Amino acid sequence: MFNERTLRLVFRAAAVYNIIWGIVVIIFPQFLFDLGGLPRINYPFLMSGIGMFVGVYGYGYWVVANEPRRYPQLVIIGLLGKTLGPIGWVYHVFNGDVPARTLWVNVFNDLIWLPFFVGYLWWYYRGAGRDTAAT
Repeated sequence: MFNERTLRLVFRAAAVYNIIWGIVVIIFPQFLFDLGGLPRINYPFLMSGIGMFVGVYGYGYWVVANEPRRYPQLVIIGLLGKTLGPIGWVYHVFNGDVPARTLWVNVFNDLIWLPFFVGYLWWYYRGAGRDTAAT
């Protein structure tokens, strides 16, 4: 399915994407609201905080890219975020809190990465990743 070289490239790409996305949200906290045609929020520093979290995830993905056999826990944390985030967003769409047109954010930030995160865990736990994890 996946090999170490592919996983290194994917996690580097995920790292760069998350760091850039995080910086954009930190600097322009109203960006997503403007893009989605939503009213601006009263407390933009909250979105800047979310941007900081996204950027920190990026650092974690960079660490995984450098040593993929050593940090499956970081991938599990990322997988949880990329799974639970869209579930929560869908809940709020069905609740009428945000319009469905905002779901595209989850496609780029979460859903396109899910197959790679699951593929990494498959690769790691079926033995390929753990072979030299202790060294």
